[in-house]
Amino acid sequence: MSDATYQPKTYRKDGGDTYVIAKGGQILVEAGGIITGGNPYGAADYFVDGNVSATGDGTLNDPYLTLKEAITASNTSIGLTANRWWARRNRIFVCGDQEIDEDLTVFPEKCDVIGFGFDLEPMPRIIGHHIIAAQPTGKAYGTRFINCGFMNDDAGEHFHFLSDHMCVEFHGCILWPLVTGSTHCIRLASSNRGFKFINSKIMVVAGGGANAIYAEAIKVEGTSQMDMEIRGSYVHGTEGIHIVASSGGYNSIIDSNIIRATDLTINDLGDEAVVTNNMLFTDADPTATLTGAIVANDAISSNNRVSSSTGGERNAPYPPEVIA
Repeated sequence: MSDATYQPKTYRKDGGDTYVIAKGGQILVEAGGIITGGNPYGAADYFVDGNVSATGDGTLNDPYLTLKEAITASNTSIGLTANRWWARRNRIFVCGDQEIDEDLTVFPEKCDVIGFGFDLEPMPRIIGHHIIAAQPTGKAYGTRFINCGFMNDDAGEHFHFLSDHMCVEFHGCILWPLVTGSTHCIRLASSNRGFKFINSKIMVVAGGGANAIYAEAIKVEGTSQMDMEIRGSYVHGTEGIHIVASSGGYNSIIDSNIIRATDLTINDLGDEAVVTNNMLFTDADPTATLTGAIVANDAISSNNRVSSSTGGERNAPYPPEVIA
């Protein structure tokens, strides 16, 4: 029923393309009603709910059942010549309590994957292992995972980026191995420029015993692995971060992390990463020079601290202070 006293305060402008809420006007949303806002990047939004009984069209009221469906739709829309969205970003919103069980082989290009809801943590947990195929020449993913949980269902790699995956990022995410252990959490094969792992956690499985751990939490191989950033995160593995020699890790930063390892916490054989402000915990004997706990370029490392459950080291500075 209309109320004439409100007519001047809520109205459409001429042409009907703009609706105005004037001073004193309001929008009343009753139970079950929804107001949705558009994507601030000017591109598309998709929704995934692993708990629905049948897949829908990817909208909030009729979400996709799987993340793969949303990725396919997002990659189609972001690349359409008619849309001209090449410099914009899509978004995929994901929820589900261990009902999302799938192995990904493709990531959404120029897209934020945002988790919401609750599954033991305030986020969805996606079960699977993900071997991401090499990108075609001239393409770049630019995928960002935000507030998502990932549970490995395999004894091998959890995430394996084969090549040319530019600017894949994890923000506020949590990753768990198989309960009997997994080889790698994140394995970067080659040309993964701009990889970021920010305010995230690589965990062991609670109550899973000594084997419920990643053998290598983050492994950086190949070449052209520059501009990597691992910051503000918790990393737990038999070996924490392993960067091979000649990987081309220019401009890379490992900063302000808590890294717990059975053996080496950081093993940077490339000597390119700036290593600062990390709290490092190892079960190995670091030796007097701490080389049993961390291998890095002393000249670009500062303000790290090492403690050992085997040796007597407690909060030992790395690199050791030297005043020439």
